[in-house]
Amino acid sequence: MNENQKQDLLTCSRTELEELLQARGKRAFHGRQLDAWIWRKGVFEIDEMTDLSKELRASLRDEFEVKVPKIVEVVTGEGENSATKYLFELSDGARVEAVYIPSEDRVTVCLSSQVGCAFGCKFCATGLLGLARNMTTAEIMGTFLMIRANSEKRISNVVFMGMGEPLANLKPVTEAWDRLTDPDGIGLSRRKVTISTVGLPPKIRLLAEREYPPKLVFSICSADEERRRELLPVAGRFTLDENYEALMDYANRTRNRITVAYLVADGLNDTIEEARKLDRWLRDLPAKINMLRYNEAVGDFRRPSEEKVEEVAAELVRLGRTVVLRTSRGRDIAAACGQLAARQITKQKSEDSIE
Repeated sequence: MNENQKQDLLTCSRTELEELLQARGKRAFHGRQLDAWIWRKGVFEIDEMTDLSKELRASLRDEFEVKVPKIVEVVTGEGENSATKYLFELSDGARVEAVYIPSEDRVTVCLSSQVGCAFGCKFCATGLLGLARNMTTAEIMGTFLMIRANSEKRISNVVFMGMGEPLANLKPVTEAWDRLTDPDGIGLSRRKVTISTVGLPPKIRLLAEREYPPKLVFSICSADEERRRELLPVAGRFTLDENYEALMDYANRTRNRITVAYLVADGLNDTIEEARKLDRWLRDLPAKINMLRYNEAVGDFRRPSEEKVEEVAAELVRLGRTVVLRTSRGRDIAAACGQLAARQITKQKSEDSIE
C-alpha cells in the first residue's frame, strides 16, 4: 500500500478493527462501533458514523475508507417480485454480477465468487469470459452490502451461485459466509446461506471440516457420465461417483441434506429417461432436487417447454424424490450467470475497435 492509498476497512475483522483503534491510543470498543456501522447499519462514509467523536472521525478519514464496488448497470424484470441483476465494477476495473431475487416468503441474493470462471461449462455465459482472478472477501461482501443498501426489503437468504466456482475460491467464500452469518454483524441464519459447486470432491470434503459447515448445493446438468464430461470439461475430470462419495460423506458428517440443482434444457436432459438416470445416481443420498429452467445464454441450448419440465418433475416425484419447482423468473434480465458482464465486455471491445 503506497503512502496515499487508504486502507479498506472491509478487509478488517472486528478484532482487527479493535486492534487498529487501540494502536492509535483509542479504546477497543471504538473498533466495535466501526464494525457495527459498516456491517449492521450499512454506513460507508466515516463522517456519518455519528457516535464517534469528530476528532476520531477526522483521524480515521485520513487513513481509512470503506471501499464498496461501483454499480455499473441495474436491470429489473417486469411484474411483481421481479428479480434485479446488478453489474459491479471492482477497484481494478473488473466486473462481476449479483442478483436480487424477492419472493413472497423470502428475499434471496445470488453472489459471485470469481471474476469470470476457469471451468468453461458449455452452457454458461461466464465460461466465455475465462478466469481473470478470484474475488477477495471484501469484494464479495462489498457487492452484498451495495445490494442491501438498495433494497427496501430485508435480505433473508444468500446463495453463492453467481459467476465463478465458489469452491475454487474456498477461503474468501467461507470468510464471506462467516461475515454473512455473524450474529453480531449481518446476522443471517446459517441455514439460509448456501454454497454451490459443480463438483470438486476434495474441496467438498474440506468444507465438511468447518465448525459450522454451510448448506451445500450440487449443480448437475446430466447424470450421464459421458454427457456430463462433455458439458463440463473441467469439473468433469471428477467422476459422478467421486462426487457422490464426497457428497454422501458431507451429508453424513454435517447432518445437512444436500440440494441438487438440476438445470433442465431443451433436448439435453428434459426426458423421462434422464430423470431416471438422476434417480439412479442419487441412490441413498439425502437430497432434495431444485429444478431450474435454462435461460438462453450461449451455444445451441434452449429453454425447455413447461410440459417437459413438469413431466421430468413428476417422474422424479413418482420415484420418491423431493422436488422443488419454483416459478421461473429472471429470463427478461439476462439472468444466466455472466450475461451482463459478457455483454459489457463485447460492447467495450466494439467501442475500442471503432477508436
